[in-house]
Amino acid sequence: MAAYALTVLEEHGARSGLAEFIETVHSAMSAVAGECAVPEMNVTVVLSGDITASIRARSETERDFTPERSGGIVKGKTIGLVRDFSETVIVLDTGTAAAAEELDEVELLHLVLHEYGHALIGRLRAAAGTRPSRMVRPKTPEECAAKWAYEAADEFRCDLISNAFLGKFVTVTNEDREARPCTFADVVGEGYRDVFAGLLEQVHPGWANLVAAYQADEITLEEMYEGLLLGTSRILTLIAHADAVEEAAGNVPLLTRFADHPAVEEILGPIWGPVRTVLDTSPMLPSLEEFEAVDTRIQACGAHMVAVWQSLGVSARLTDDEELYVSVE
Repeated sequence: MAAYALTVLEEHGARSGLAEFIETVHSAMSAVAGECAVPEMNVTVVLSGDITASIRARSETERDFTPERSGGIVKGKTIGLVRDFSETVIVLDTGTAAAAEELDEVELLHLVLHEYGHALIGRLRAAAGTRPSRMVRPKTPEECAAKWAYEAADEFRCDLISNAFLGKFVTVTNEDREARPCTFADVVGEGYRDVFAGLLEQVHPGWANLVAAYQADEITLEEMYEGLLLGTSRILTLIAHADAVEEAAGNVPLLTRFADHPAVEEILGPIWGPVRTVLDTSPMLPSLEEFEAVDTRIQACGAHMVAVWQSLGVSARLTDDEELYVSVE
């Protein structure tokens, strides 16, 4: 266990008495890390009663962090204190000791397992050399898309890493009063699917309408471009979580369920489908030896995102002085 050192901190009035719980999970995940040849790393788990304050205090890039996201509220975040993730902080929202409601330990267990997945993947990506370099210039659409492809893949993987371990710690009782291992789907229910269904119209015809609004001088070029690209990133993350729920429940893939909707047929299927193919044909947590090849395939899937944006008439390139030039056909 010395290869994966653990420190547990409590702050901002966090609920106490959870250190032993974290240590148990850390022990299980350290065994997985060893099997996958994850290089040595130090993990600090911060149990916080104010996740926003805890995250903002630990990362220059998260000074404007807010927990609200499509599909729910962020309850945990993994931060690499150094670029190779050898020093990693996992911040968890435990609620406060003074809060009246009971802490749902099954949800907390999923949260811890999920964030440990991010820590291990972050360390593997850095060691494999597939983490993109830090840039001072604007990112091209291709660079954005490659990053968002692996970030969505990470969310899917981390949910399923959690799913693989939940049943080892928790059982649930079905309608026939028979006990079975708990799954990720038991923890989160159908919420992600419902949110996804409610956003489909924002994708089609919404994304085309966004481009048309710029062409009609109703919004600026910057508003259109950021709306299109950031909208892609956000719904891709939502798809990853929602599709992991379907996988954990043994259901058909998310986009198969909604295959008849134009947003899926014309836009989201071509974007997420190739990523899901790589995920289905590679280990849930690739070893260090495998990681470079798998991650390269995932990032290459970003080209499908760029193709979708271009199909809507939007493209961008760097000028000779490394400014981003956006064009709309």
